[in-house]
Amino acid sequence: MKVYYCEAFICVCNLSDIYEKLSYIVLGVNIMNKQDLRVQKTHQALMTAFHQLLKTKTFEQITIQDLCHKANIRRSTFYRHFNDKYHLLNHVVGILIDHFRELYLPEINPDNPRQFFEKLMTDILTFIHHHKDTVRSVITLNFYGEVYNIFYDQIYAAVKKQIDFDKQNGQFYVDVTIYSEFLTGGILSVITNWIQHGQQQPIDKVVNEIVTIICGAREIHLKKLK
Repeated sequence: MKVYYCEAFICVCNLSDIYEKLSYIVLGVNIMNKQDLRVQKTHQALMTAFHQLLKTKTFEQITIQDLCHKANIRRSTFYRHFNDKYHLLNHVVGILIDHFRELYLPEINPDNPRQFFEKLMTDILTFIHHHKDTVRSVITLNFYGEVYNIFYDQIYAAVKKQIDFDKQNGQFYVDVTIYSEFLTGGILSVITNWIQHGQQQPIDKVVNEIVTIICGAREIHLKKLK
């Protein structure tokens, strides 16, 4: 009986230790979750403040005090998360890039490449328009090269996708690599000009002009196989 009692006592002690350790683990997870939630709320508050301030000020005019006042946080809280306003901008740009990379690239309709490029260009220009204040700041700062490359890669991938399909049904009179780079660079130039002029032209009009040029070049340089 004593043996069983001792074994039972040991088991109870072991279980107590386990429960105690588990409680520390659960407590730690809860603390981490709360900390993560606080970080997310702080980041969201600062990004919202940043976007709102960009509507009335240039990036150069925005101060840390402006951001803290708008986000309703202390300066010490800001500096716990970001080194300066450039660090915050880098964070915002990173999020925008991630969202842009997730843009839906429509499936190519073999009989209607115009529809494919209309959907692509509408998605891109609408994305830029929704984030116009941030994008306008980005193209005037040293982040422009990074963002430009992301846009270039996305557009180039779409152009290449259409070309790869067309090559199954015909052949091009020109080098397809040069052709792809020419179209991509031209599209980006139009988009950049549109941004720099305050996006005054309606999205539909810009999309129609770009797609008309793309489809016109395709008709000229593609010889369809019979």
